[in-house]
Amino acid sequence: MRPHGSLQITALRLSLLALFVAGVLFSGRSYSLTRTPTSMLRLDAPDPVPSVLDHVLVGITFKMNRGKIIFLKYTLTVIFTWQTEVDVWIITDNKPALSKVLHRWAFPGVRIHEFSFPPDFKGEPFLDSDQSQYLMTWEHRKVFETQFKTGNHTAFIYLEDDTEVGWETLLSWAIDAPALEDMGFSRGFWRTEVENDGEETMMDFLERRNMTGWKRIVEVECAAEGEGGKGLPCCNLEDPEAPYWDLREYPPKCQHRHYISLHQPFMGMWLATRSQVEKYISHPLWQKDVAVAATANLTDPEGIVYPWGYPERSTGSLQRIDVPQGFYSTNVIPWDPKNEILLPIGRIQHERNGYHRAIHPYEYFDFPR
Repeated sequence: MRPHGSLQITALRLSLLALFVAGVLFSGRSYSLTRTPTSMLRLDAPDPVPSVLDHVLVGITFKMNRGKIIFLKYTLTVIFTWQTEVDVWIITDNKPALSKVLHRWAFPGVRIHEFSFPPDFKGEPFLDSDQSQYLMTWEHRKVFETQFKTGNHTAFIYLEDDTEVGWETLLSWAIDAPALEDMGFSRGFWRTEVENDGEETMMDFLERRNMTGWKRIVEVECAAEGEGGKGLPCCNLEDPEAPYWDLREYPPKCQHRHYISLHQPFMGMWLATRSQVEKYISHPLWQKDVAVAATANLTDPEGIVYPWGYPERSTGSLQRIDVPQGFYSTNVIPWDPKNEILLPIGRIQHERNGYHRAIHPYEYFDFPR
């Protein structure tokens, strides 16, 4: 005999399913549902998935730490909901220990690259040199270069071990990336945390910025329905509640898409197409010593200095390669010019919630009225 609570849950599930089916019938759209490894129902992506996501390489740096292992597990869980072929490499200082953990978790396709610190290594967290405990964050470049030369990956993603990048967010990047790359830009993200009051805050920003005269906004024209090429499906600017890119909304309802270059472009990760990685590898900033020296104290176009730490330079320095004139970096983020807000599809979540910033995403920009 089933418990009474089970009957209630079953009835609720049936009610939700009935509502979903009714919505599909009355909307005239057809949806397909797929059950992901985390047992969550999701909408399938448009068929076919953009070819830039045919084969994705993910690199994660993880210094063995029992207090952070749960964040790594969640990061991997989200990655394996992506509906494409994914290879994951984890760079760690303790391969035997991490191998045991990964075996218990039974994640497919995860490989381990062991990094050995130098014999005289001090391991202090805040040293701005190779004696920093973050020396290992640079090792992912060696792994990526080897995989680039020997594999056929179409996209390359480097993540910190406590970063959530959802499938829909990744899909939006795949649609944006080709057109932006042609213009010399790379599609970026903005990181958030959740405060004790439930509000979402911007992790990498400390104060409001006056945006008077801010012209570092990129506009990309969208393709009309049925056109080929690299045009983009776009947001519905007539509806302030409409998502920036909704898998359910085709054809797009507006003609252009906008991106903004922020004062502080750091996002704790990088994501690139194969052609972008080819350019990175051949550039001097791919070499650690060059990148460390060149990005110690970055100055934005307004003359404000942003001192990046040692690990930040292992990711952010690539955004300084071939920057278009008048911009601070190649990194641009989805932007709604009508409502003057960053768009949610560009958001990634910092799982640890360890920085406690006070700036709400919709309060960062101080535009003159």
